Amino acid sequence: MSTWDIKPAGVRGVLNKTAEAGSKFEEEFTSYSDGVVGAATWAGTMVLGGTELPKEGAFGPVAQALLEFQQRTENDLKFLPVRTGKSITGARLATEEYIKGDLQMAKNKQEEYSKAPTAEELKGPKK
Repeated sequence: MSTWDIKPAGVRGVLNKTAEAGSKFEEEFTSYSDGVVGAATWAGTMVLGGTELPKEGAFGPVAQALLEFQQRTENDLKFLPVRTGKSITGARLATEEYIKGDLQMAKNKQEEYSKAPTAEELKGPKK
């Protein structure tokens, strides 16, 4: 049988730190997106010399590859904060149930040992 030794205050501390780190996902994703756009902007173009650049800009093969990379990793990035939130919630709920279990076990023992002695117990130990 396995044993559990959970320290609820410790779990709470870890969950708070994890939530704090997870709250920065949006900021990081914005920075990531801006970085990809910046890299694509400066990656060079495929415009013939002496040709005027289109008003909407021109993209070369590196910029196109960066755009495809960003599109294909979009769901992976969305996964991170959702998974983090679910993990935090699961750990918190599991810890709450652990505490409830401890309290229930204590209540059961207290009730068991606060009952009046049985006739067998009153006889004392067998000799």
